[in-house]
Amino acid sequence: MTTARRLRAGALAHQDQFAHYAARKTAAALAATLPLLVTDFDLAVDNLPAIGNAWTRRRFDGGFYLSPAVNPDWPACSLVFVQSVDGNTGTPSPAALGGGATDTHVIYEGLSQVTADAVLAGADTVRGGDVVFGVWHPHLVRMRTALGQPRYPIQIVATLHGMDLDAPMLFNLPELRVQVITIAAGAYKMHDQLKARPWIQPIVMKRAEDLPRVFEALRRAGVARISAVGGRHLATQLIDAGLVQDLYVTTSPRPGGEADTPFYPGSLPARVLVRKHGTGADAGVTFEHRVLLN
Repeated sequence: MTTARRLRAGALAHQDQFAHYAARKTAAALAATLPLLVTDFDLAVDNLPAIGNAWTRRRFDGGFYLSPAVNPDWPACSLVFVQSVDGNTGTPSPAALGGGATDTHVIYEGLSQVTADAVLAGADTVRGGDVVFGVWHPHLVRMRTALGQPRYPIQIVATLHGMDLDAPMLFNLPELRVQVITIAAGAYKMHDQLKARPWIQPIVMKRAEDLPRVFEALRRAGVARISAVGGRHLATQLIDAGLVQDLYVTTSPRPGGEADTPFYPGSLPARVLVRKHGTGADAGVTFEHRVLLN
């Protein structure tokens, strides 16, 4: 079988896989019991944009704030993490940390992505797993449509060393907009696989420290807001480059995860803008919106 025929056959298989994946994600969102969050404090000023509809405001207990970009030449960027009570984020399944269903369906696969032009993840987040980033609950899908956004945000994956593009589902769905951030060595490693996938746009940096230039290019291309969803090494690079404004951090009431895997290895100058606590099955869960003081 020629490479072209093999890719066409693979694309059809991945499209069928994606249809089942989307149906499964939607069913899970609809079936989930979503305990309400309750606001402990909200220090937002009146001019800070907040999003939400009646469905999200009831479950999130108010609007979800989005800070503007710190630099008009960059997209606004947020980081979303769930951590164990002992501060670990490393796990093959973030849901296993115990952040709860409301965190998964209302925050992570919800308000943090519903306005995003793009979702940015590190290679380890997509490697070995079938994942497409987006919102799944019909209330959030309708909200995204009402905001004038396409069904799925641009899927951006960052990898310095390159990665195998054959296995992960999101690299094999021509209907998705996909971008890969890498350096020259990574682009060389992926050259043949990228050439066979013209729907994937490589963004090649001269060096790993060039993320601000990547953000400039993304902003020129019309990307105004990015939701970054991990992993922690990419999160550190984004924070150290001054590219992140908002941290949305859900903390589980129980220990877990891989030891010594905080989402950032040092102290962060940040102000806690909003704090909420979970109820019912999510009792003990804490959500914080932290604004970085760049």
